[in-house]
Amino acid sequence: MRKNLISVIILAIGIVNLVLNALMVFVFLPTMKKTDNLITEIASILNLELEQNPDGTITAPNIEDVQTYALSEAITVNLKDSGDDMSAYVMVGISISMDGSAKDYESISTKMADTESWIFDVTRSVIQEYTYEEINQLDVQSEVKQRITEGLQERYQTDCIYDVTFSQFTTQQFKKQ
Repeated sequence: MRKNLISVIILAIGIVNLVLNALMVFVFLPTMKKTDNLITEIASILNLELEQNPDGTITAPNIEDVQTYALSEAITVNLKDSGDDMSAYVMVGISISMDGSAKDYESISTKMADTESWIFDVTRSVIQEYTYEEINQLDVQSEVKQRITEGLQERYQTDCIYDVTFSQFTTQQFKKQ
């Protein structure tokens, strides 16, 4: 009789466990679906900002359409003070890559020679926000290139400018006097 009673108690506990598990599934499943939908929407919004094509690829022009504009001279920029009693400078040569098949390429390319000061201004305003230690890191240099590209796209109001490269990049640090 005792074994029978223990079997009944174990069976009752198993049924209660099954009911509680089913209840948890029905309670948590809708919340998990809502959370998954929210995360999916956020990810799709972020992808829309980064991607230019609906299939998820970022387009670069064909190699035949790539046109570059190199600045006539390198620019020297004072770097942000890091508080260590040192002055730091960077000398940068800029080369701008453009899509020659873009509809506004002709007007932008002819305007660049006359407005190199705009390019110097955008470059200077971006670079001077970094310290000597920061600017020497490769990931920061990539960020600087991206910010300069975005600044030039905004200044010239065009998307034909798609990349900026450094033809020269030299940093130097001096003790303040």
